[in-house]
Amino acid sequence: MEWAINSVKKGGIISIVGVYGPTTNMVPIGNVLNKGLTIRANQASVKRLLPRLIEHVKNGIIKPSELITHRVPLEEVSEAYHIFSAKRDNCIKPILIPPRAAA
Repeated sequence: MEWAINSVKKGGIISIVGVYGPTTNMVPIGNVLNKGLTIRANQASVKRLLPRLIEHVKNGIIKPSELITHRVPLEEVSEAYHIFSAKRDNCIKPILIPPRAAA
């Protein structure tokens, strides 16, 4: 979180999606205020859904490898997010490829 706050431009938006584990982080709130940032967040219902998901995988109902529909270089994360959020190109699950992994 600190990295995101310190990296985003003034007036920027930080989005936290999915599962965010640490609950005792120190957030540099002064940097958020000084830069006029917007923080958006939503928690996934993992605890409720995980047991059913595991059963589906065990029973072959869901094949995790088939859910990955897009592989995107990390440098294009913004475009990947827009593709995912708009469900363009039948996007189900994009994964980000770090620069060294692509080489």
